[in-house]
Amino acid sequence: MLTRIDHIGIACFDLDKTVEFYRATYGFEVFHSEVNEEQGVREAMLKINDTSDGGASYLQLLEPTRPDSTVAKWLDKNGEGVHHIAFGTADVDTDAADIKDKGVRVLYEEPRRGSMGSRITFLHPKDCHGVLTELVTSAAVESPEH
Repeated sequence: MLTRIDHIGIACFDLDKTVEFYRATYGFEVFHSEVNEEQGVREAMLKINDTSDGGASYLQLLEPTRPDSTVAKWLDKNGEGVHHIAFGTADVDTDAADIKDKGVRVLYEEPRRGSMGSRITFLHPKDCHGVLTELVTSAAVESPEH
């Protein structure tokens, strides 16, 4: 089922400023950046380490690109900070269905496109002890994109 912590999503008001903080403070570099129009965010993935299942663990920094995005609304309510935790899985479809069968609400009927070509879905935070939880099946990543 779940194989690793894929990433921790951190909502921020200024992506460039936040990236610089993580670079200057911890030495983390941007592995990948993109704009996800569907979710209304500009993001940077900072690779922390490789994992034993062939994946990696990241910090995902998220800046909203429009005021009606989920991340913008979350920032308005909570301010900057940890937005969600994402677990890696080989099969997001099967694992989401199994978790749904256990009574946890899955937020997307079908998984959507996530960072770096991944397939994702979210679990309702009220069913996960207050934690917005993402399930991620990573796409093969051969080299960093910036």
